[in-house]
Amino acid sequence: MKILVVEDDPEIRTLIAYFLRKEKYEVEVCDNGLDALKMTTKFEPELIVLDLMLPNLDGISFTDMVRTMPEKYGKPFILMLTAKTEVEDVLKGLNIGADDYMKKPFDPRELLLRIKKILERNKKEEKSILNYREIEIDKEKYVLKENGEEIELSKKEFDLTVYLIENKGIVLSRDKILNKVWQSNYYSGDRSVDVYIGKLREKVKTLHPHIKTIKGVGYRLEEEK
Repeated sequence: MKILVVEDDPEIRTLIAYFLRKEKYEVEVCDNGLDALKMTTKFEPELIVLDLMLPNLDGISFTDMVRTMPEKYGKPFILMLTAKTEVEDVLKGLNIGADDYMKKPFDPRELLLRIKKILERNKKEEKSILNYREIEIDKEKYVLKENGEEIELSKKEFDLTVYLIENKGIVLSRDKILNKVWQSNYYSGDRSVDVYIGKLREKVKTLHPHIKTIKGVGYRLEEEK
């Protein structure tokens, strides 16, 4: 796990880096915003510990540039370090994409805890969020969005979509789909799968051209190129 520490106070910067390295994180440090931008492209950190008051480029401007150019800077988590009087800046930073903040002075152990919680939250989101072309699925909330618009699906339609996407590129027999999605032993002549595939093709336009019928077997969702 790569973490970039951007802090112009040498004592605080050294302290944070020490505790992070002690936890086996790979750490790089910067003392100003412009160098931090360069380091972000070079080091590609998963998380940035960012002081708001920085020389050359302040933390708000830094965050705005990183969030508006993900193709250049990636999508690192940003945890801001702020003085007690910087409430408006904190709100501004969170609004443009910072993930969390801590007020100075702080206990390094609390900082480590905040970092771990951010990373754990990301792991949970990675497991629950599924993407395929123009489709985004939240498996925990049972929500499917296509081009940002929510599509209303029944539970079976939703489960079938998830199963197809999680197994894209693989030929799935009708029996296998029935056992997984319906979780019941239907007889082989049952046409439930065909009916529901037809419903998905109609409701979720993105899927229509990419669900391929494998004659005499079942279906395959094409992989993204």
